[in-house]
Amino acid sequence: MTVVGIEVGFGVLLLVVLAGWLGGVAQSSLGFGAAFATVPALALAAPELLPGSMLVAIIPLSLAMLVRERARVDLGAVTRLTLGRLPGIASGAAVVAALPTRGLVLVIALLLLAAVAASAGGWQVSVTGPRELTAGYVSGLTGTAAALGGPPLALLYRGRHGASMRPTLAAVWAVGTIPALGSLAVVGEFTAQQTRAGLLLSIPLLVGLLGGAALVDRVPDERLRTGVLWWAGVGGLLALARALLG
Repeated sequence: MTVVGIEVGFGVLLLVVLAGWLGGVAQSSLGFGAAFATVPALALAAPELLPGSMLVAIIPLSLAMLVRERARVDLGAVTRLTLGRLPGIASGAAVVAALPTRGLVLVIALLLLAAVAASAGGWQVSVTGPRELTAGYVSGLTGTAAALGGPPLALLYRGRHGASMRPTLAAVWAVGTIPALGSLAVVGEFTAQQTRAGLLLSIPLLVGLLGGAALVDRVPDERLRTGVLWWAGVGGLLALARALLG
């Protein structure tokens, strides 16, 4: 079947939809995870849609979360992270402009596996202002280059409960995604096809967000985090094999 001008099998389409739903559930509970769950599926199914489609899809999800939990936003953290993300966004756009699709898939796979390894290994640091700026820069770079802006911030805030981080990270994504898309457009790496795909992808993400609300108090954060890491790890390995083997 043809979706946004791309021929995909039903099984592949189902994989992407399932990944989007899982990402919405994770985002609802943890404040991150949408890209962690969805990017591996896109890298395997339609790498030409990355990173733009994922960035478009995250906007409605972030706005919905921000409206739902706006009273708990940490404005200081949002400001510091955003200041760090802006130069990182410019760096990420330069990376996308310099790499062919196969090279971008390789970068995405390696970033996924590195983030999974760091998370699974229990790596953790204390949160300070300078570290938030640094994590913001890395998030801007990885978010623009590979739609994976969440892992650097998830690692920085690993010890914090999801309830305090969900609206704060949602505000960061809502504010920072538009400049990322603008930077990609400037270097000619954001297309109308990616926009259409992103709008379609936002549907299972939002469904997962709504369904995830019922799971927030029932499933421990760590169990959900582990499930997302396993999904991302397997997806990262498959994407790496695709990039290396063609």
